[in-house]
Amino acid sequence: DIESILWLENFLKYYYGCVILISHDKQFLDTITTRTLEIELGKIYDYKANYSNYLHLRAERREKLEAAFKNQQKQIAQKERTITRFMAKANKTKMAQSMKKQLDKIERIELDDVKQATMRIQFPAAPRSGEVVVKAAELSKAYGENSVLEKVDLQLIRGERLAFVGQNGQGKTTLARIVMGQLMKTGGELEMGYNLHVGYYAQNQSESLDPSATLLETLERVSPPDMRTKLRGILGAFLFSGEDVDKKVSVLSGGEKARLAMACLLLRPVNLLVLDEPTNHLDIPSKEVLKNALNEYEGSLIVVSHDRDFLQGLTTRTVEFRDKKLYNYIGDVNAFLNKRRMNNMRQVEMATATEKTTKAASNGKVLMSHQERKKLQRAVQNAERKIEKLEEEIAKMETEMGQSDFYNAPDAEDRIALYQKSKKDLEAQMEVWEEAVAKLDE
Repeated sequence: DIESILWLENFLKYYYGCVILISHDKQFLDTITTRTLEIELGKIYDYKANYSNYLHLRAERREKLEAAFKNQQKQIAQKERTITRFMAKANKTKMAQSMKKQLDKIERIELDDVKQATMRIQFPAAPRSGEVVVKAAELSKAYGENSVLEKVDLQLIRGERLAFVGQNGQGKTTLARIVMGQLMKTGGELEMGYNLHVGYYAQNQSESLDPSATLLETLERVSPPDMRTKLRGILGAFLFSGEDVDKKVSVLSGGEKARLAMACLLLRPVNLLVLDEPTNHLDIPSKEVLKNALNEYEGSLIVVSHDRDFLQGLTTRTVEFRDKKLYNYIGDVNAFLNKRRMNNMRQVEMATATEKTTKAASNGKVLMSHQERKKLQRAVQNAERKIEKLEEEIAKMETEMGQSDFYNAPDAEDRIALYQKSKKDLEAQMEVWEEAVAKLDE
């Protein structure tokens, strides 16, 4: 969930080891990584940049490679024409053969035929619904003695776009399934609006597909008669073309199954979309295509997601599920996170004020929080690493300075200046280390 992702981000920011990260979470990648390895058609391309900057660098590399490829192809074609012309003349055959050998030795620039195709999703026009799409009043849900939601209120107005966020197990999927009529509430009222046509994507939607059916058969089973002639085109829009439509669902990857399940949503016009973790198996380009399509969708939307980049700018209201209650925040996921951060800061300030009062009444004894202790321990470890590295560098420089010909070198003054700087840096790190250790001891 989002809180866990934020915690992990913060942890990895201050982690001193190496991190190899495979992820489709764009914001997570941008926050943590400083280097991106692109694996494409059996080759690896190394970029010293995070994901967003890598996209720009990749475009530049591709542009330069295409220009070099076109230039080389032009030169090769020109030489081949010359060789053909010379081969037709008896007195120039030997020269043509020599040119042919030289041409064969040229290292050819290879331009990979990268599959640039992306999904093309456009939801059908949404029929007009009633003003109030969903209205829940004092709704409750419990599984035996385990209460998940207690007397919650929720109202969705036509055209509104809600994001359901919160820790796992707080009832987001439960409420989505109650709205869809797949779960019975245990208390309260739920009223669905007038003229509703609902589309639902469950987080395990791809698992519900029949593995023995082909892709075309899967769509035929849920398609209205008037859409039958368009099914191959819809599959093509989701990157299933040609013979792909006759593949069995069982041979598809997780991402391909997710795309197929998403394709089923486009067969009927809907004015309420309920999407539960729709991006779980989608790669970053596919998520961007889906987000663009949802931004153009004119109906009402409820989306359950932990993907901050996907939710950013997509919704108009964020509903947080916490402690069996619902908390509403106007705006997208960033507005929600900013508001929560401000609330947390106020709580910290209140707690700090209380702590100061407690300290004053406890004979001056200072208690350090676990977080503060961990921060100081990291400072000690960091200082120790820097001290060790500086001591090694200084020892190496002192050995070099002890050589008889050292002061005759043209860069002797620069190396002496570097030596003096390293000694000052060592003194500064020793002070940092001593201060952190002293605080820990206290």
